[in-house]
Amino acid sequence: MDIKHLEYFTTIVENNFNLSQSAKILLISQPGLTKFIKEFEEKEGVELFIRSKGRLVSLTPIGKEFYENALNVLEQYNQLMKGLRINKTEIKGKIKVGIPPVILTVLFKKAIPQFIIENPSIQLEIIEAGAYELQKMLLLQEIDIAFLIDPITTSNIQSKTVVENEVVVVFNKQHNFAKSQAPIPYKNLASERIILLNDTFMIHHQIKKNFQVAGVTPHIFFESGAWDLLASMCESLNIITLLPAPIIPHYSQDTLMCRSIEPPLHWIVKICRLENIHQNHLTEFVEDFFIQIFSKENIF
Repeated sequence: MDIKHLEYFTTIVENNFNLSQSAKILLISQPGLTKFIKEFEEKEGVELFIRSKGRLVSLTPIGKEFYENALNVLEQYNQLMKGLRINKTEIKGKIKVGIPPVILTVLFKKAIPQFIIENPSIQLEIIEAGAYELQKMLLLQEIDIAFLIDPITTSNIQSKTVVENEVVVVFNKQHNFAKSQAPIPYKNLASERIILLNDTFMIHHQIKKNFQVAGVTPHIFFESGAWDLLASMCESLNIITLLPAPIIPHYSQDTLMCRSIEPPLHWIVKICRLENIHQNHLTEFVEDFFIQIFSKENIF
């Protein structure tokens, strides 16, 4: 007997054993209800109802005990479903999201406040770390979601693209690169003094690999984990840096210019979670929220 059958049984009792009226309430046929009673009693080897002249008139002692237990089960079931419906409309809980510092600074200025305002029942904990550290934390299930730069170097991680852009060459308005609007080849970059984000950033490794593929050796004389420091140095010195394009509008000074690289170096941010494990409703909700919010224009 399942929940539906318990409802059949209690409805019959609550309607004074009137099968015709009970069948109307349950939206089934009276013969179907009669068959259910007969088959259940035969299968379990019990008599739940007292009969008189072929009609149900009362409950047997076993039937009375079963009725009380059935009411308790139905109450628990209804509370369970009520809680499920509440959770469906009001997501709550704590979730840990890993974000590399440069992505956090550039992309989440509006996204995080909007998430907090719209979801007061969710406690959002931000973990700042480099890409490799976040991938490890994701595999160890120390965080629930991570925002990472493509390519993702670890298996068993499921990812979806949230931002697609490019890495650009950044320099001041007095630099020779300012004279042309054309993309700048790697061989031209190699002849310049370059400052880069350090090796805790995925972009660092991508840039070095692309110089290698181009067959040229860059003149890298300084590295830092602070993109704003690199931008400031380019502002006052005749040097260049390579940064994700979305960073440039965040630099308050109107003294910097940028150009694409030839061939292009794509900057793709993905939202990632562990593959092949059960994801709770909260994790799925947060993932969907950020996918939707980054699909909007002017979010960062």
